[in-house]
Amino acid sequence: MQKEKAIAKQKIPVSKRMENWMNKNLVPVLKVVAANKYLRALMEGFYVTLPIIVFSSIIGIIMWVPPAIHGDMAWYPLVARRCLMRIYSLTMGLVSLWFTMGISVALAEKLNAQLPVGRKMNIMMVAFAAGSAIFMMSVSGTFAINSDGTGTENFASLLISNLGAQGMLTGIIVGLTLPWVFYLPVRFGWTIKLPKAVPQGVSQSFADVIPYGLSVLVYWGFGYIFIGILDESFTDALFRAIKPIFNGLDSYGFLAAVAFLTAFIWFIGVHGPSVTRPFLTPFMYSNLSDNQALLAQGQHPHWALTYEFSYDFTSTLGGTGCTFVIPILFILFAKSKQLKAVGFASYIPIWFQVNEPALFGAPMILNPIYMLPFFILPIINIVIYKFFIDVLGMNGAIADVPWSMPAVAGLLIGSAFDPLTALLWIVMVTIDFFFYIPFVLIHDKMVCSDELKTAEEKHIVKPLHFSYFTLIYLGLKSKMNANSEKRALAANLLKQINVERKDVRLAVKQERIENKAAMAAEALRIKEEKSLARAARKNPALKAKIENENKSNQTQILDTKKEINVLVICYGAGSSAMMAQSATKGAVARGIQNLKFDSAAYGAHADKFNHADLIILSPQVKMYYDDFKLALKPNQFIVQTSGKQYVDATKNKDLAIDLVIENLPENSIKYGSD
Repeated sequence: MQKEKAIAKQKIPVSKRMENWMNKNLVPVLKVVAANKYLRALMEGFYVTLPIIVFSSIIGIIMWVPPAIHGDMAWYPLVARRCLMRIYSLTMGLVSLWFTMGISVALAEKLNAQLPVGRKMNIMMVAFAAGSAIFMMSVSGTFAINSDGTGTENFASLLISNLGAQGMLTGIIVGLTLPWVFYLPVRFGWTIKLPKAVPQGVSQSFADVIPYGLSVLVYWGFGYIFIGILDESFTDALFRAIKPIFNGLDSYGFLAAVAFLTAFIWFIGVHGPSVTRPFLTPFMYSNLSDNQALLAQGQHPHWALTYEFSYDFTSTLGGTGCTFVIPILFILFAKSKQLKAVGFASYIPIWFQVNEPALFGAPMILNPIYMLPFFILPIINIVIYKFFIDVLGMNGAIADVPWSMPAVAGLLIGSAFDPLTALLWIVMVTIDFFFYIPFVLIHDKMVCSDELKTAEEKHIVKPLHFSYFTLIYLGLKSKMNANSEKRALAANLLKQINVERKDVRLAVKQERIENKAAMAAEALRIKEEKSLARAARKNPALKAKIENENKSNQTQILDTKKEINVLVICYGAGSSAMMAQSATKGAVARGIQNLKFDSAAYGAHADKFNHADLIILSPQVKMYYDDFKLALKPNQFIVQTSGKQYVDATKNKDLAIDLVIENLPENSIKYGSD
């Protein structure tokens, strides 16, 4: 029996055995970590504050970049700097406040799912309590009062000083604990209850008094211990204690370790940044703030561990695994149909750090061929990046540029247009390009063999395998080879390839036409909705009719609804937007009228989720399936997708619309002829 097992084991390829081992031993553990509600609350809290951070970063770029290019901070008009600084200080300068409120709300929503109907936390009041609590923990000073009732402290200075990047660790502590303090009185009914005759708004206000008051008093008491004993706020004491750690976190070794860990976790199928980023966010934004201060003082902004610079623009250039060069390599070197198609499909998204089409289309995830470059290149890139800052004097980040910006532009803008960032990008891309070539060629050879084998099994015409270098070779051979027969064979093969390329170009052209048609149809639908809304505002009878129809629709089951909302959720809203667009094209092509598609990033999906009838989860977020399922309302449907299924649907409108239709009740689709 053991001998038979050993023989059976030998028949399984080493790569498959390794994949099975990782799926059995590592993936479940990492999925538990990534799906942890506290970790997710951190990520969701960050995503909620992202618009504030992006806006304030734009203000910061306007404020710091022109003087840095000019070489003289004093050159900028003082009035301009004052106006811009006011905006920046009251947005990014309060980032820990926004962060705390975002985390608290995210965690409170998860705790609310555990509470019975009719006894839920008021999410708005949780946010207010979180804001009050971080003030109690961060504001220093005693607020002494004079005999005439006036304060002796500079209140504005006290309020602002610790609510920026320095207070983010405090924000995490408050954000992850306060919802539990608020939860207890709600869970056990310790609230002020008024008679049922009292209006709901008034009754709810009194019901929130004890949960809010208890939350504030707990953090007031804890914060006041530090004021009384150390004569400084909790935030000041915490920041002073951890400040020496910052140098260690900004070292070559730590940056390399984070780069490797992120790549390793993603390689086995769990979204790596969702595990590693939440812990580093406070340090990253503190470093960004220090870099800004150093630049304003005319010194070198030397901190390397900042949000986008040490992640999306370097160690995960083009996406985790430094995959920016993969589509280019597939287009130039791959002979197989599959990899060439993946290259063309993923070339544009990869510029904007969306690499799922390449990761799952190749595939690269759990593919042992790509393990070495996938793990090594992020380390090489981050070490080179750190070297450019420490040795060559390149500016670290002074602005938090959106992660979806092309890396070369993001590095330039975020560093106050330091020309060394362009050189850094060229060096990283060059190294990644040549490092990946042999692995792509090995993979391509295997895929070509599989395609030929499939053609033989299905008794179909064998596919033509060629790269751009094949075209050059055949072109030269058809004209310069001494043997006329070989010249003719080369010319004939080149002709066949060119016919196929022409068909591909026609297919691409047709797809563009379909894209325009889908966009025009969607624009027309929106225009008709707006026109109907304007007419309803002027016509009370029409308005009442629409409202009655809406109420009726809310009580009907899905298969009688006039409009079905489909939401696609991924981690950064990049691939989900591609999927939604592909499904929209499929609906237009088939004359389906009642499907409306939208996309969202995980963490910023709540509002859209509540209004969706069908939710499609990308492979990156299906680990959160249980939480999505808990949040489902009656008549909502949810579907998980595999990597290949999802990527194929982003590229093929028929597969996308089939995926949607298969997961909706029968007779729920309304066609143009209906």
